[in-house]
Amino acid sequence: MRGSVFTNFQEMVEAQFGMACWETLLANCDLPSGGIYTASENYDDQEILSLVVALSDETNIPVNQLVEAFGRYLYKGLMHSLPPSMRDYPDLWTLLEAVDSVIHVEVHKLYPDAVTPKLIVQEKFDTGVKLYYQSPRKMCLLAIGLVHQAAESFGMSVSITHECCMHEGADHCLLLVEQEQVKQD
Repeated sequence: MRGSVFTNFQEMVEAQFGMACWETLLANCDLPSGGIYTASENYDDQEILSLVVALSDETNIPVNQLVEAFGRYLYKGLMHSLPPSMRDYPDLWTLLEAVDSVIHVEVHKLYPDAVTPKLIVQEKFDTGVKLYYQSPRKMCLLAIGLVHQAAESFGMSVSITHECCMHEGADHCLLLVEQEQVKQD
């Protein structure tokens, strides 16, 4: 996994739980990297999982909740790392369509060894999309957090329903992403 994911995770932990919490995580995890990350390097995927589990143990927040929250936090860091021309999407749906066909293609040009998830809009309809997610990391909750934060950046709220999930034996996840309607008073 790219070091930028780890540096964003460290920033989130320090911002939300304090530097002492980050130091505790490093002390409690036997990390091959020693917890020292460079944004452009690759690190063992197991390290992020170890850190999330340790954070869950430290904060009593369920792992699934932390992974989704990290996805929300990570969105800003990932978007900031893109060239300005790749941040200018008119709406959430256009952005989601561009993830695999444009953004991940550009990531692979910069980092040929990057392992990006498949995130493909399979179906579009008036109020949303069906997203196909597949990754050996099985971090669909991170993707859900990213989508929620992306929606917020466009001034909207979405509901996301797992129609099938890799954690339940499927070879992919299928996410139904629907715009939530604003309630009228």
